[in-house]
Amino acid sequence: MKKSPQDWCRIVLTLFSILFTLTAQADNNTLTEKINTLLNSSDKNITPNMTRRAVLLTSPDKLASLCADPHLSLSGGQRLTGNRTVVAQCGNKKHFFQVRIEAEGSWWVAARDLKTGSILNPDDVVQRSGSLANLPSGLVMNLGSIRGAVLTRPVRAGQPLTENQLRKSWRINRGEEIDVIAYGNGFHIMARGKALDNAAVNGAVRVRMKGGQLVTGSVNSDGSVRINL
Repeated sequence: MKKSPQDWCRIVLTLFSILFTLTAQADNNTLTEKINTLLNSSDKNITPNMTRRAVLLTSPDKLASLCADPHLSLSGGQRLTGNRTVVAQCGNKKHFFQVRIEAEGSWWVAARDLKTGSILNPDDVVQRSGSLANLPSGLVMNLGSIRGAVLTRPVRAGQPLTENQLRKSWRINRGEEIDVIAYGNGFHIMARGKALDNAAVNGAVRVRMKGGQLVTGSVNSDGSVRINL
């Protein structure tokens, strides 16, 4: 059956529509891949046992105005999951579009009820894995951050551990008499003083020296305080 000019016109338009859709899908896939790379490389909260992926929420027709290789950045806070705004810069022009971030990873929960002031060891926690949606912010994902840490509040069995529930063990206690070592170019001087703060290793502490001077230094692993002149 011979096709009319109108039939050929509809066929051509359909082919162009399919081609446009496939091209848009390919462009969106490339854009999503770039966002995923950004999500999993630029955020300090990302750990080796965590992966995040983006789902585009902005319609393809709005994304069509983007240049071929925009400079991408994330706007907003450091939430691991949920809706975020992506900023795409093409020259001097900025475009804003929405994505939903999904994340999976492993985190640590209390193996049993733990009391305030407990010094944690690996037997006190159990690892869980899965979606990070609806979990509290500041999840502790590194076991090294838990070992030897002190709980600042009680935690129930099965409750995820978060950074604001932990502090490092104090190496120096307030009121303690300690050695203060001042280092200069090719020499060092040692004196005694009284700690005015609780402090962990590598933390800052104020010290009142015997002569009354107030100094601030960094805590060494042996409990002394280092000052660089």
